[in-house]
Amino acid sequence: MNGDAGPNHYVQIVNSLIRVYNKDGATMTEPFKISTLFAQLNTACSTRDDGLPVVLYDALADRWMISQYCNFFPPFRQMVAVSKTGDPTGAYYAYEFVMPNVKLNDYAKFGVWTDGYYMSTDEFVGADFVGSGAFAFDRAKMLVGNPTASYIYFSLASANFPNRLGNLLPADLDGLNPPPANAPNIFVGYSATEYG
Repeated sequence: MNGDAGPNHYVQIVNSLIRVYNKDGATMTEPFKISTLFAQLNTACSTRDDGLPVVLYDALADRWMISQYCNFFPPFRQMVAVSKTGDPTGAYYAYEFVMPNVKLNDYAKFGVWTDGYYMSTDEFVGADFVGSGAFAFDRAKMLVGNPTASYIYFSLASANFPNRLGNLLPADLDGLNPPPANAPNIFVGYSATEYG
């Protein structure tokens, strides 16, 4: 389960379903499938509800960002929708980002920042953990529906770390006060030896 609150709404995602509530807890929508947001793309992944969803409210833009992964076939995809207004029951821009390799982009976590939407993933080939991924998506283009929106990716392969580096989380901006100008987003995680 995942959710976030904006000034007038709470958006909750459980597995493959979304529901919008007002701040008094009254339902604003019936539960609907996440894939509904991506149907406009008309791709194999746009009809799937593979889950591991994330919803975040972008307070600086008064927008909603909703994402899930698609594990249908490699290279895998990350589906991202950005609301066109501050109303989470309204229309969305939809994006299907092809991941940069054949690693499964598992357990994605997002952060809203002034210069991008940031994502971390645990990466797998089959059942084998092979490292973490760190992504920065072009927030400015995504907010206006520009189809050329892209991302920057860093592979933190487990072979390069003697201790497992896992569960990275990007910083997520909450509230209306932005960080200092040009402050970079950061990823925080842990390293451990108990995983062998």
